[in-house]
Amino acid sequence: MTDANGEPNKLAEVLRLATLVAERVLEAQLIERPVPSDQFNALVSAVRLLQDQNVPLPPLVEQVVSELSKRLSQVEAAPDDSSSEPEAEHDSVIAGLTRFLGAFRRE
Repeated sequence: MTDANGEPNKLAEVLRLATLVAERVLEAQLIERPVPSDQFNALVSAVRLLQDQNVPLPPLVEQVVSELSKRLSQVEAAPDDSSSEPEAEHDSVIAGLTRFLGAFRRE
């Protein structure tokens, strides 16, 4: 896939990479392992970019983001467990994800 200048289409590459990251996230979920924060952040960034460019999300990416949104809703509804204090970085990631997925859910 190339653009008018004969260069590889950068959005097509973002779509490809977002799908690969979504596969990794899904794999982590299937084997009940935590999703690495770098993969999570990469997926969220890719989805934001694609949405900003009005590019439809690949079905797998949409499925994974939807599942993450549901899980986040469950975590937000769960009672606070003070025995496992999350790190400040984790809190900021969750706060950012909450805002992002809230917007995603409304679309």
